[in-house]
Amino acid sequence: MSAEPGYARLGEDEQTTVQPPLYEDRYLAVTRTALIIKRFYFPTLSARTIPWTAIEWVRLARDADVKWYELKMWGMGVGTIWWNCRARALTWDGGPRLHGMGEILATNVVVKVKGAWIRPGSFVEQPEAAMAAIGQLIYRSHAHSE
Repeated sequence: MSAEPGYARLGEDEQTTVQPPLYEDRYLAVTRTALIIKRFYFPTLSARTIPWTAIEWVRLARDADVKWYELKMWGMGVGTIWWNCRARALTWDGGPRLHGMGEILATNVVVKVKGAWIRPGSFVEQPEAAMAAIGQLIYRSHAHSE
């Protein structure tokens, strides 16, 4: 049985070799071999691992032209993005806090997986650091990257 596009299957060498992530927060991890979106699958909150060779691009939501109606706390809204579990518009950081659209679009990433119609999306705690790590790995694995 072959893996679906954007899913990683660990080989024997990869299971024994553990390298620290180049970037990691509660929602996203950037490793040398894959992008890991945490809290992705319903109802288990398990992660989705996408190898770099399966990724066409990763962009901040604002650069991927995400519209307000495509956003959702978990799952897929109206559109083609499946979001990991995280309240995007309202959070509780010592009290209720409503986020503006600009802040939401600047702190979420969207992934285009080769051959896949649905694009994974994730909140990211430190967008600049995450995108810097992602940029290094996309450049290495895609000589023709955008």
